[in-house]
Amino acid sequence: MTERFAGPSKRMIAPPGGATQTVQYAPSREILDSKRIPLMEDQETELSSQLIVLDEGTRARNREFKRRMDAVQSRQETWNERLNEEEEERDKEHDQVMKEVERQFNEAVESIWDKIDVDFRVFHEVHIPPHEDRMTYLEKDFDHFVNVTVPKAIDECSEIIARKVVKAREYFEIENTKVLKREEKIVERFEKHVGRTTQGFEDEEATRIAKLRLLTEEIDAPERVDERLEEVKITKVFREITKIRERIKQEEEERAVEDGLVLDEMLRTQEKLQQSVLENFGAE
Repeated sequence: MTERFAGPSKRMIAPPGGATQTVQYAPSREILDSKRIPLMEDQETELSSQLIVLDEGTRARNREFKRRMDAVQSRQETWNERLNEEEEERDKEHDQVMKEVERQFNEAVESIWDKIDVDFRVFHEVHIPPHEDRMTYLEKDFDHFVNVTVPKAIDECSEIIARKVVKAREYFEIENTKVLKREEKIVERFEKHVGRTTQGFEDEEATRIAKLRLLTEEIDAPERVDERLEEVKITKVFREITKIRERIKQEEEERAVEDGLVLDEMLRTQEKLQQSVLENFGAE
């Protein structure tokens, strides 16, 4: 059994005519034996072993915290690399789509101009020349009739030719009227053809513009979908990072609370141990 000195003692004294005071005397030098000493030594040994366990637990939590932080940083770097790769792929696909659209647009414009050339070539080479030839023929025939036939007939005959000339003139006026009407109809049909052609060009232009706008919308639609998907992915990444930060903060708070509880428990145990030593081994 371990030998210990007795604790200090207290006594009440009162000087003559003075107030009563409590005086603490030094403990005696004799050694007192107590049955509580082995129990206190066992508690002290158990407390020391618990301190070692608590220290090992704290170190294990620190190592686990460091491992989690390294894993979070590794995931963040992986996400950044993946986002950069997807951004590069998106830019490449966008350039390819724009090049293909520009190529198709140029081909469409060239085909339209070729169609316009073919239509006008047919109009100038097929439709107009017969009318021009007919007008030239009629003008030559008219000039020959007026300048050759009529003077010759007048010279050969007088009255008969005169009557015939009158009839011919009337016939000529009738035929001339018919020719003028035909010419007016030809001009009217030509103007209608020009109007239909102009309207056709305007309709084709409107159709081309509508198709190009539709093609632009069809091109923009996947791009908007890609942007929305990218935004969703980035939102998921940031939400994951926020959850990880909240979890780290929670772990830090829990760790601080647990460490505070351990320290408070150690302090209370030490205080109880000291108080028990003072109460059990102090002088009465």
